[in-house]
Amino acid sequence: MLGLLFILAVGTYLLKPKWHDEYGQRFTDVEYGTQPHNKYDLFLPKDPARHDSLALILYVHGGSWLGGDKNEHHGDCYKGVQGGYATATMNYSLLNEDSVSLPTMQEEIDACIRHIVSFAAEKGVHISQMAIAGTSAGGHLAMMYAYGHTHALPLQFAAIKVGPADFRILFPYNKDAKPEDVENFVFGCTGKRVKQDDYSRAFTDSMKLLASPVFYINDATALPAIFAYGGKDDLVKPAHYQALSAAYDSLSKPYDLIVFPNSGHMLTSDKECSARYDSLLTDYCKRYFGY
Repeated sequence: MLGLLFILAVGTYLLKPKWHDEYGQRFTDVEYGTQPHNKYDLFLPKDPARHDSLALILYVHGGSWLGGDKNEHHGDCYKGVQGGYATATMNYSLLNEDSVSLPTMQEEIDACIRHIVSFAAEKGVHISQMAIAGTSAGGHLAMMYAYGHTHALPLQFAAIKVGPADFRILFPYNKDAKPEDVENFVFGCTGKRVKQDDYSRAFTDSMKLLASPVFYINDATALPAIFAYGGKDDLVKPAHYQALSAAYDSLSKPYDLIVFPNSGHMLTSDKECSARYDSLLTDYCKRYFGY
């Protein structure tokens, strides 16, 4: 996959958000597995006992499936925990590590959620439901988990920023690609080594679909969602959110789409759209979590 992969840049905060103890409790670098990146940061609200159980918002970072860090979503977690929700941000294995594929990352998301539930229970906090959120490559992984994977907790909604929805759009067909590059790409998408005499467009498109969230959206999987995309994004182009909208509209399923008209991949040029996203996230939490 590396031979065909370009970097989906995800920005870091210019001003690092600060944690204040009045927000609640924080637990950093909790290990949920045996691999080097199998760690998460968990934040529990100040008075979790005021609810019989808590909802979790899990953030998945971006970085082209090759980099990035859970710290990128600390600010989001701090906001959410002040609203009374458990929040977490996780790291996961990357494609430039040995034998790692996108399915590896999906299994790690599942393992991370299960560990969070168990770890919180040890602290006397019961987590009974969740939402998943992500940005860029993390948005892709969040959607793949939402639409194409069994859920460790009842999943109430997804909140996605600039997540690639269709790998056929993200990685156009290249008839001159070397066989070893295509084989690596297929492994990255599927976790399987497939040798072909002819890597036709039909074959490669079928492999790309297996790694495309939109392929898994159906009447049973299309949970409520917030989608935020840049109108001037040259990396994750408008065709991605158009594909998501078409899938949801065809099923008459609820979602909200925010297009940042003046923004590229970083979504930095439309403050009113950022405010609307934050407002919608607050609304979704109250509506779908019930508090």
